[in-house]
Amino acid sequence: MKPIYLLLLLTFSLQLKAETNPINVVDLNFRMMAMTTQQMVYGFAEGDKLVISYSEERGKKLKNFEIFEYGASKIYSEFNVINIDKKEITIKRTGIYIFNFENSSLARRICNFKVDRIPASEDLISFNTTVKERTLTDTTYTVRQESFVKSETYKVKDVTTNQYFYVNSGSNAMFKGGKSRIAIPFNLPINTVKWYYRVSSFRDKTMIESTSKQINLVSDLTKLVDNTGGLGFVIDQLGNPPGADYCDVYLIDHNNLNLFISKQVFNHFPIGTRENIIAANVEVEDRFSEQMYLGIKNPDTSHGINVLVSIAAVVLEREMGTKEIKEPHVTYTKELYLEN
Repeated sequence: MKPIYLLLLLTFSLQLKAETNPINVVDLNFRMMAMTTQQMVYGFAEGDKLVISYSEERGKKLKNFEIFEYGASKIYSEFNVINIDKKEITIKRTGIYIFNFENSSLARRICNFKVDRIPASEDLISFNTTVKERTLTDTTYTVRQESFVKSETYKVKDVTTNQYFYVNSGSNAMFKGGKSRIAIPFNLPINTVKWYYRVSSFRDKTMIESTSKQINLVSDLTKLVDNTGGLGFVIDQLGNPPGADYCDVYLIDHNNLNLFISKQVFNHFPIGTRENIIAANVEVEDRFSEQMYLGIKNPDTSHGINVLVSIAAVVLEREMGTKEIKEPHVTYTKELYLEN
């Protein structure tokens, strides 16, 4: 029985030694500048007994010394601290603890600080008191509605269909009345991508009437758009309208309307202007949002002419839809942790 008694006594002695021998956690001198705070962070195990010592090198007061459990409440505090002599605190829960020093003075402090821990059991001797920091990410989502184009279709819209005008010659207008220049106002539809006009000119009025029954710009353009699925055609694919006598057609804006009519110097858009034509199909890619005019001029000084004009626009029609878009929002949070 004696060997067993000696073994039990030795085991008890080792356990007692483990429970009573302090393990140093921190022992350092540090300076605190005026009006500053400083924190130190360590981890402790449940049942650890902390032995805390603090002093200021010149005996100056420190406004506040506190110990907080990380993420929880304060476990100890002392105000106007000059000296702490081996203050013992027992840790009730394994975790991270923050030692907070506050200097409210206008002078610096030179501090001496020491913490020893006495483990509650032998298996806690190797407890790692080092605290580490990691970054946690959290992703949340918000949903928003976003519009999108479900389909696109090209449609031909009528602007002016086979309008007939008589334009007198210059000399007849001067001596017999009438006008040798006229202007046709028009507005293009919204979302116009291209527009066209067709002109036929005859002295003979009956030719204008018969031509008007034979041609249809909107119908001709619609067939080309439908066959190609869009604008994949050229102007030459439109059948040439009939014509016999010359006229001039100018594309002008409102600022030049009166100048044109009153036979003064005016500006025009070359892209939509044709001179000395008997008939024509004209394609214009400029998409004017304001009211525009086709100015018709009779270049003949002796004979009046009859002019037939049609205007049509190719419009892009869109069918819109909505869809939900999930947008991620990532937040980053720093967290203290122990590796035990």
